[in-house]
Amino acid sequence: MLGHHPYFSGELLTLADIVAGCAVTILPILGFSLSDNPKLRAWVKSLMQRPAWQTTHPTPEAIEAFNGTVSV
Repeated sequence: MLGHHPYFSGELLTLADIVAGCAVTILPILGFSLSDNPKLRAWVKSLMQRPAWQTTHPTPEAIEAFNGTVSV
């Protein structure tokens, strides 16, 4: 869906990007590479450069701390 645009629905960030970004941006932290998809990597980089994203996106350390508190 990215095609030749920076975001899923064109030139502007939408809810679709935010929802997808919540899952896709965490994949490298979980060990899944995005190296085979340059458009997806560029999209992730663009999302992660946004100040609001930097403020709210969990760091690997925060994820690890959370994983340590969850009992299954």
